[in-house]
Amino acid sequence: MQSRPASVADLEKIALDKLPRAVRQYYEGGAEDEITLRENISSLQRYRIVPKYLIDVGPEKLDVRSRPIWGKRQNVPFAVGPSAFHKLAGYEGELDVARAAAKRGISMGLSSSSTSSLEDVIHAGKTAPNQLHLNLNGNHQRLEPTTSDWWQQLYVSNNRSETEAFIKRSEKAGYSALLITVDRPYLGRRLSFLREKFELPPHLRRTSGEKMSQDPSMHWDELIPWLRSVTKMKLLVKGILHPEDAALALDHGLDGVVVSNHGGRQLDAAPATIDALPAIADVIQGRIPIFFDGGVRKGIDVYRALALGADVVLLGRAVLWGLAAGGEEGVGLVLDIIAEEFRLVMALTGVTDITQIRRSTLGLVNPSQVGLSQLSDPAWEDKRVV
Repeated sequence: MQSRPASVADLEKIALDKLPRAVRQYYEGGAEDEITLRENISSLQRYRIVPKYLIDVGPEKLDVRSRPIWGKRQNVPFAVGPSAFHKLAGYEGELDVARAAAKRGISMGLSSSSTSSLEDVIHAGKTAPNQLHLNLNGNHQRLEPTTSDWWQQLYVSNNRSETEAFIKRSEKAGYSALLITVDRPYLGRRLSFLREKFELPPHLRRTSGEKMSQDPSMHWDELIPWLRSVTKMKLLVKGILHPEDAALALDHGLDGVVVSNHGGRQLDAAPATIDALPAIADVIQGRIPIFFDGGVRKGIDVYRALALGADVVLLGRAVLWGLAAGGEEGVGLVLDIIAEEFRLVMALTGVTDITQIRRSTLGLVNPSQVGLSQLSDPAWEDKRVV
């Protein structure tokens, strides 16, 4: 990188200029007309931040740690989300991502379609030197040496013995949670794939997961008890958009949910994740953590998601752009930029702690009329027991 990028958008431009056409299409593409893909970003932008001033927001006052997740506060309220085939972006793929995240005490979810072994990824992260700091307008602040958590994304195949072996392998390596993808009983209709079949280059092979296929017959009453019987890892269902599914997650004793529409790559015209989030948060009411992904490119997007009920925001394509632009350095720059942007938004809204980020700090742009409707806080905000 000849000049230092100042935003994730800068890194995205560098990445897309460097990547081969087939890889660009794979990373960028969505389902059918890509309505949901676009709205993941545009719907975030409808939520405005309503600032408050004359509050002491000195650097030592700002606490950017997450709400407690299973008894532990993350260094920042965002993490690397699982995405496939990092080595398509070049460099050392998932290993670079793991090192960049771990150096900053940022947690990572690993795709089962990884091009690095799950053991190598967690080893790369756990052996990376710690260099925790945040920068706000030139003021560097060191963070507490909180270690990263490692989460494994899972497709449950109809060969349960292979799936069980993969789960046990992940648990043995040190992964603490399974992000169980439930929104892909069948592969979404991705037109760019249909027009020009995507194939992984011969020199790259998946070394973490056994298969990308998912058992379309799995269901709540069968799947969750079976998973509980084979692992002690935390269990989260990934792909939740409907409030009734959030209620079922509670009923089945899940340890968390991931509000996700698979990056707009499965069901086109599904709701943008930011629009689905509030209703899910109203059901969960702080009883289990809510992870969130979809369209996040800026620190202000992290703030928006937290205000609407998320506990941890997962970064997807933004990490890939950093990786393609500059390997570990590029990923680290993405994480640093988003952390700095988020910290600045906190300061400019008079928020000194994550727990103060509420719906009432947002306004919703109504496209049918001029003006801004400020959102009200739900009653459960003061009762979070995550």
